Amino acid sequence: MTTEQPEPLWREVVGDTEPWRRGRLFLALLAIWTFASHLLLIGSQILVGRLDVLLAAAIGALVWWLLFYFIWIGVHWVRWLSAGLSGLTAFANLIWGIVYGNPVRLVDGLIALPLAAYLGLAPSVYFFAKRQKETVRWKESLIVGAVFALLLLSFGAGLVTLATYKTQLEFRARAFADRAFRQVFVDGDEEFLKKHATARLMQEAGRDRLSWFMTDRYLRVGMARDLRPARGRLHFWFRFPATVGSEGRMSAYANSEHGPVRFDARIGGARGEWQIDSIWWRYVDPAAVPPE
Repeated sequence: MTTEQPEPLWREVVGDTEPWRRGRLFLALLAIWTFASHLLLIGSQILVGRLDVLLAAAIGALVWWLLFYFIWIGVHWVRWLSAGLSGLTAFANLIWGIVYGNPVRLVDGLIALPLAAYLGLAPSVYFFAKRQKETVRWKESLIVGAVFALLLLSFGAGLVTLATYKTQLEFRARAFADRAFRQVFVDGDEEFLKKHATARLMQEAGRDRLSWFMTDRYLRVGMARDLRPARGRLHFWFRFPATVGSEGRMSAYANSEHGPVRFDARIGGARGEWQIDSIWWRYVDPAAVPPE
């Protein structure tokens, strides 16, 4: 006499394939997709030489892979938390992509939103996580967690050190900008501008055009007065094999014979020297001048 065994409930949902296999396949494909995305992001920052953004991207990638490891070994709350945060971020990118017409955010939201929903709600991922919890080795998990913690501490310490150094460097950059604006727009020192111009500026403008700029500045602005301290931010860059520098835009306000005027300069520093890569000025509405 034979008794009919009822079909498992998961077979009604996902078909003949055991659900945990589909969950494993999904997580493997998610890992490959994310690895390619991180590789593209970090590689692009290496190409443009954005050192501070590169460190921040590396920390973000480490955090993601640590969470992914906990998801792989079957920690449900990490999976739900990651899926929820990823879903909110994807939904925000989708809205911003539509509102501002940004195709990159729109595509990111369209791809990431269903991935986040599947990660958090799919039965196959749940069954895979449940199966993994039965075979997890906590000693290995502690070792992996310790390695990720050391890496995060290392990159975090590097980012904090870079931020501290950046603050000190911005102080010196503003001091150089104060001097440059005073020499060029108040004292009319043409030689100072030519001496501190970058090779790119000298090649594109030439000495004659810089002389014309100083003449035009004198005729249209006159002698600036009440020059305010310069403001601005820097970002770091690096070029292989071991050249590190910084650049940023500095601005200052002053008064002229025809009203308030704003001075701008893009300056950069490498090997301890500050140079002017571009410099310009424009009249501004008195109401647009920020308070001191």
